[in-house]
Amino acid sequence: MTTLIFNTDKVLVQEVMTRNPISVSQEVSIEVAIDLMVEKNISGVPIVDEGGSLVGLITEYDVLKFYGKSQDQALVYRTCREVMITEIRTISQDASLDVAARIFQAASLRRLLVLDGNRFVGILSRRDVVRSIRDSHLSASSGPASK
Repeated sequence: MTTLIFNTDKVLVQEVMTRNPISVSQEVSIEVAIDLMVEKNISGVPIVDEGGSLVGLITEYDVLKFYGKSQDQALVYRTCREVMITEIRTISQDASLDVAARIFQAASLRRLLVLDGNRFVGILSRRDVVRSIRDSHLSASSGPASK
C-alpha cells in the first residue's frame, strides 16, 4: 500500500482554484443562470456587481427551492437577485489548502468562492483540493525514489 503524503499548508488556494469562472449580473434572468448551469455542467453561478465584487450565488438547490414556491411564475421574468443567496462562504486566494480543507470538512460545502480583497477571482471546489492531493502524490511517486 502506498502512503499518501501531502502538505496542504504549503499550497495556496490560488494555485488550485478555477480562475475566471462563469458569473452573471444580479439583473440577469434566472433562466440564463439555469441555462449556464445545465450547458456548462456546473452546480452554481456566482452573482457579481458591475465592479466584479461578489454579491450572491445561485445554486441548483436555490432554483429548485424557488420553483417549488412559485411554480406558476415564468422564470424568464425573474431575476437572479430574486433567487440568489447572499450569505456565501468565501476564502482568500492567499489562504492555504489546509484552511480550505478544514472549511469543507466543517461545513459540508461543495465550493468556496475565492476573493482577492473584495474582488471575485475564482472558485475552489472539493474536487480541486482532491485533484491537487492526487497530482502531488503522482508527481512525488514518479520521482527517483519510486523507480
